[in-house]
Amino acid sequence: MRTVEDPRPEIADRTARLLAWATASMAPAGVAAADIADRLAASSEGGKAFRGRLLLAAFDGCGGSDREAALELAAALELFQTAALLHDDVLDGSDTRRGRPAAHKVFEAQHRDAGWHGDAAAYGRAGAILAGDVALVAAQRGATLAARRVGDVVADLFDEMAALVTAGQHLDMRVAVSPVDALPGLERDIRTIMRSKTASYTAEFPLALGAAAAGASAATVSSLREAGLPLGAAFQLRDDVLGLTGTPERTGKPVGDDLREGKRTLLVWHAVTAGDDAQRAAVLGVLGRADASADEIRAAIDAITASGALAAVEEQIAREAARARDALGAALPDASSVLALVDAAVDRSA
Repeated sequence: MRTVEDPRPEIADRTARLLAWATASMAPAGVAAADIADRLAASSEGGKAFRGRLLLAAFDGCGGSDREAALELAAALELFQTAALLHDDVLDGSDTRRGRPAAHKVFEAQHRDAGWHGDAAAYGRAGAILAGDVALVAAQRGATLAARRVGDVVADLFDEMAALVTAGQHLDMRVAVSPVDALPGLERDIRTIMRSKTASYTAEFPLALGAAAAGASAATVSSLREAGLPLGAAFQLRDDVLGLTGTPERTGKPVGDDLREGKRTLLVWHAVTAGDDAQRAAVLGVLGRADASADEIRAAIDAITASGALAAVEEQIAREAARARDALGAALPDASSVLALVDAAVDRSA
């Protein structure tokens, strides 16, 4: 099995090539192309390339030989992630990403500083959406280049992933504006969001794409998709925990942003179902309130912890990670690199 100590430089190189292709394609649009290219270059920096690395680990674990195809797919995944983040920040109204102003805020500031006509905030949102669209085009380009080398199955998987994640994002929006007191269906909806929006492109499809690029059997690809679901769930649950217990320096976003945005997470669900009246009131009092103060957010976080929600989610992370490890060990001839990434995803502090 071929292994690379840290494939991130290779992934970054292929990502830069795809962005260069997009920049050249946009060149006739002049300054508008430069605006978008600048935002894409900045937005694609600073990540851990977890998805691309997971794809390559699955590729290596299945004994793949055409590493160029696998690297194209890894870069395509990272650009898909860039597009998702650009769009998510607009949909969620998030002002920061990875410790820097979100793309829509940069476009907004450009409009305001130049003294242009119209609504600066609307211009910023539109610019970020269009930049995300170009990132998607570049991601699809990478998947197409890989498919030319290893077959159409990787393109089919990539397209399926893109459609599912988009629908998952819409479900996330629907649930976020639904009454939180609709408790009987809330847990189901939260788990459906985790499966369709996060688990799909964080683990399920990266694993499947890596195996398909290696020429693995349909049965192996299917087994890895199944193994990716608990891994993706553990990844999302860890993100939810870090959103409450992490620091802005580590997570790149203000503590409690998920609460202000009204995100329905299992932490929230546990707190409003298992907490006492005071704990429930503290959580519901900030949920979806963009103007919630730091003290109110801290009180809500303390209530979530005191309700037992944090401990319950930590237990679930451990269970999901164990399921993923068992399934991956059974599906891959050599699962060592993939299992190392499982540990990194579950145990991360940012």
